[in-house]
Amino acid sequence: MPVLGIAAMILLPLLSGEGEKHVSRRPAAVLIVTVIAVSLGVFTHLGTYTPWSPIMNAWTSDPIPVSYLRNRTPLEREGALVLQNKQCRNCHSIGGEGGLRGPALDAVAGHMTEDQIIRQVLQGGGNMPAYGNALNPSETTALVKFLTTLRGNDLQPAIDASRHLALTTEHKLPSSVP
Repeated sequence: MPVLGIAAMILLPLLSGEGEKHVSRRPAAVLIVTVIAVSLGVFTHLGTYTPWSPIMNAWTSDPIPVSYLRNRTPLEREGALVLQNKQCRNCHSIGGEGGLRGPALDAVAGHMTEDQIIRQVLQGGGNMPAYGNALNPSETTALVKFLTTLRGNDLQPAIDASRHLALTTEHKLPSSVP
């Protein structure tokens, strides 16, 4: 409807029987039409190509690169299928392919622990919606196992500082402490 309304307003001077119709004698009307046309073009381009816009065909057109599937267990490969089939790549990229709305997942396990990845997938946060109701437990397990293999350039896996502290404290306590 807005497009039809704008088109009607643009055509109105040409269809009416009164007033000046020549473009050179109506500079204000030409300026208004030009501003509207350029604005619509710019906003359409921005809405289609800005980083915050999901790429809605990413999951169908760009398979997960083979390098991310090598040396993976069957469960981890199943997680790659979940990532593809649940359209995670509309917002996230892997190997430079996919959406730009969410962070790239190439090194997610170098930045987040397994528990943090599980929480992010199930509860969402920031721009990410919660997928707790969209994934069954086996899909969640497979997806998280795959994501925990993505550490980028051989980064060490992220560690939970509280667990690390608990383990080191546990080993330092004498056995006679009640």
